[in-house]
Amino acid sequence: MVAAASPPAALAGCAVLWRGGSAADAAVAVQAVLAVVEPQSSGLGGGTQILYWDAGRRRVRFFEGLAQAPAVTTRGLRLPTEHEQRLGIRAFGDSVEHTGRAVGVPGTVRVLGLLHRRFGRRPWGSLFDAGRRLAARGFPAGRYLHDMAGEGCAYPDVRALYCPGGRPMPTGARVANPELARVLYEVAAGGADAFYAPRGGIAPALVQGAARGTLKPATDSRGPAVIPSLMTVRDMADYRARERAPLCRRAVGYRVCTAPPPAFGGIDVLGILGLADRKGIAARTPGTLGHAHLLIESGRLAGVDARACAGDPDLGDIPVEGLLSPAYLDRRAALISSTTAVRGVRPGRCAATAPGTVSNDATSQVSIVDGYGNALSMTTAVNQNFGCGLLVRGMVLNNALTNFAPAGTGGHNLMEPHKHPTTSMAPTLVFTPQGRPRLVAGSAGGGPIPDYVAHQILDTLIHHLDPRTALAHGHVSGQTTTNHCNGLRDVRSDVEQGTRAERFLPGLRALGHPCATAVPLRSGAALIDITPGGALLAAADPRRDGAAAGG
Repeated sequence: MVAAASPPAALAGCAVLWRGGSAADAAVAVQAVLAVVEPQSSGLGGGTQILYWDAGRRRVRFFEGLAQAPAVTTRGLRLPTEHEQRLGIRAFGDSVEHTGRAVGVPGTVRVLGLLHRRFGRRPWGSLFDAGRRLAARGFPAGRYLHDMAGEGCAYPDVRALYCPGGRPMPTGARVANPELARVLYEVAAGGADAFYAPRGGIAPALVQGAARGTLKPATDSRGPAVIPSLMTVRDMADYRARERAPLCRRAVGYRVCTAPPPAFGGIDVLGILGLADRKGIAARTPGTLGHAHLLIESGRLAGVDARACAGDPDLGDIPVEGLLSPAYLDRRAALISSTTAVRGVRPGRCAATAPGTVSNDATSQVSIVDGYGNALSMTTAVNQNFGCGLLVRGMVLNNALTNFAPAGTGGHNLMEPHKHPTTSMAPTLVFTPQGRPRLVAGSAGGGPIPDYVAHQILDTLIHHLDPRTALAHGHVSGQTTTNHCNGLRDVRSDVEQGTRAERFLPGLRALGHPCATAVPLRSGAALIDITPGGALLAAADPRRDGAAAGG
């Protein structure tokens, strides 16, 4: 079974499985197609996290391929280098996030290469065939690509390929990307190393393209017009994917394994589950105000802790054990009341102010179960929609360095050389008490990703909803900060705009929820439920063009 954000991607993964491939093989094929048909969300120029269940050894493995900072950085994305200061530049404006300066060294191809070396069964080169064909011959643009291209049309590179006449291509219009087809051929023929080789045709092009900067939209007059990347060919050549110990804890009666730091998403998911369980989520009826209130409160408290404390564990001590200890979760759960919302949510352990998170539609989720019993949850991203707005050789470049905390805020997530910024990604596997895989879960969707993932687990395992129903209902979230909320800097309480969740707004406001608001909460979940009888039930998020396919 493969669940992904695009039908051609899901079918490409299934074709690999039907030929005897493993979940690792299928993941490579799915990402190659997603890079073509869903370029606003993920691709070879981004970063990826993979959680893998090795059925033969009965072991969970975690592979990290997040984009990372180059060797030369400043302490914050908006701070110029010493050389730039000598030229009279004092600071960059907000739109630096859509310039070359925000590009992190991409890790997706490297981590897929590492995964394939460990668990691949099919030849690497054969896994790019479907992606190459779609890029070379063209594909019909999906509704989601059309919707998201409206934002990307502000940038010349995106406009040239996806916005004919300056407007997003119509749904169903044929789109080809011959440059990307050639890159996929080179990676297929030369392996992951071909992507990073300092004298190859890819890494130097990426570095030169990122150095162009990115012309900011004409509506933004702050700062210099072009802000180039600091990434070098050496940064590309030196990039290494990492295997880390997965973050596993018992929650709601199951063993839940998810992403460790530098991601804050996994800590957040486990925190939400722990808090909701302590406050009796099993006794709450989905679709009621009390249920929504408890989910939002759990997300607010767990999220502010996770964001404040997370960072790259290679460059700092992240207090994971303290955040997830039963005693600490007991204390945080005691703050939650059924009659009133917590006012002024603050981190309970880390002194740093938690950086705000935003809700956006970027990132992509892939969930796979193969015929050998292996399972894979992969979350992959170019960060925000169309990344930094630059395309190089048909590839969208990420803007992952925007995930670092602003200079002067303290904590573990300040930008440093070779550092990985924290992320809300939370690829997750859930196991029965007997150690059998039960759920392959994960989601796209920016800051609220931990809410989306935790709610998948609660809906399917506690409230016994099938995956399709679980992914279709309206979202609630407590993950987005606001600067002025009831006179305090607090975490907002959101419900999904245009869904039945909007009916909770009056009740949430009566409970004192800070700035309870209806906003777009367009997740991108992909969920597989391995039932006690061994059947595979799966669904992809109806908010995108996704599909689940199997046999």
